[in-house]
Order: sequence, then C-alpha cells, then structure tokens
Amino acid sequence: MALEEHPGTWTYDPEAKAAYVYLRGPIAEGGVARTVTMDEAMVNLDLDADGRVIGIEILAEWPGQ
Repeated sequence: MALEEHPGTWTYDPEAKAAYVYLRGPIAEGGVARTVTMDEAMVNLDLDADGRVIGIEILAEWPGQ
C-alpha cells in the first residue's frame, strides 16, 4: 500500500485553544455540511455534503502556551 501526499494547512487559535487541520484546502462558507464530535468533544470532524472529512478541529491547549 502506497501513501498519498496531499497539501494541507492548519491554524491554531490560542484564545479558543483549538487547532484546525484543513484536509482539502480552504473551506468555503457553507462548505461544512455536518460536524461530528469525537472523543468527548476534544476532536470534531467537519464533513462535506458527500460525507467526506474536510477538516479536523482539535480542542487542546498548545504546548508551551
């Protein structure tokens, strides 16, 4: 099995103590059709209208903050 490389970006908001990983580039307004909460609200998956994961939110304080 070969791994595929895909460009992605991420952000961190120190006020919200949340990181966000964009899996398919920028997400247009209204592009998130549904958010699924995982792991007792520490991780949220944003899905597009076809049910594909397009972003991951991680709620945790950044090390050293």
